[in-house]
Amino acid sequence: MIKAASLITQPMPKQPPPSTARRADYDTPWKDVLDRWHRQFLEFFFPLAAAEIDWSRGHEFLDKELQKVTRRAVVGRRHVDKLIKVWRRSGAETWVLIHTEVQGNREADFPKRLYTYHSRLTDRYNRPVATFVVLTDDHPDWRPARYEQALWGCRAVLEFPSIKLLDYRDRVTELETSANPFALVALAHLAAIATRRDPPARLAHKIGLTRRLYRRGLERDDILSLYAFIDWVLALPDALEEDYHRCIQAIEEAEHMQYVTTAERIGIQKGRKEGRKEGRKEGRKEGEVAILLRQIARKFGPPTDAVRERIAGADPETLLEWSDLILTAQTLDEVLH
Repeated sequence: MIKAASLITQPMPKQPPPSTARRADYDTPWKDVLDRWHRQFLEFFFPLAAAEIDWSRGHEFLDKELQKVTRRAVVGRRHVDKLIKVWRRSGAETWVLIHTEVQGNREADFPKRLYTYHSRLTDRYNRPVATFVVLTDDHPDWRPARYEQALWGCRAVLEFPSIKLLDYRDRVTELETSANPFALVALAHLAAIATRRDPPARLAHKIGLTRRLYRRGLERDDILSLYAFIDWVLALPDALEEDYHRCIQAIEEAEHMQYVTTAERIGIQKGRKEGRKEGRKEGRKEGEVAILLRQIARKFGPPTDAVRERIAGADPETLLEWSDLILTAQTLDEVLH
């Protein structure tokens, strides 16, 4: 049996540039690139599995079915993203479910959660389930790859291969020369981690990645999809965003192409706002609270119970305002008052 799920996680910003905290939900850009390039995702990160899939028979997204299977799972926060049905090259009357997630941070029960999903999917469809994990967090030593429980000689085990994006820091040349779109995705994530405290450096990386994107010879729709991903992940303060768009306009003029029009930029920004609104409806406040508490702990020390209660009781807009204020505040009182 192929044991499977694709988990993609996003690094938790330690001290993001202004306005970055408002984009803490990275599900939307990942969903977009996975919808467009699920085959390329597997070919880039898990080539052995991709080689055994008969892509000529197509694939089918099973997101609604996945939600039915996992909605009662209570082992941690759910970040289930994509589930697709594919066929093996063997021609056997079987298919593999490839389960892809977006994970926001390290999670103690993460292996158990994967085991729960794997068991439920196997039980529901009576088919082999493949689980592949891509970790994009910034904790080098966190590498979950196995879940096991045992009692009186009875043992249940799930092993899943995982990829750590941090490991690609020593493979930048390879990423820069790869034609696979997920090489650019990896470069964007590495740049986001490296420049989270340096907005000018982030601007330079963002311009460089966009220029590289334009020169890859991709179709216009593909460029727009990757442009939206880069724009979302490498968030900039408003003033630097204006500088970025001016540079992109200059690049388009020099390359005699205009892929990302003003109207499309507005659409991408609108999409980000709608994504944030939907995220709040689905419980985004929990994520905002966790981010702010982590920022406070790193800058001012562990928060007291009173501070935790105050933050937990704040509305989402206040949490966003405090997340911005903490970037320049000298004391915690300056943030909360």
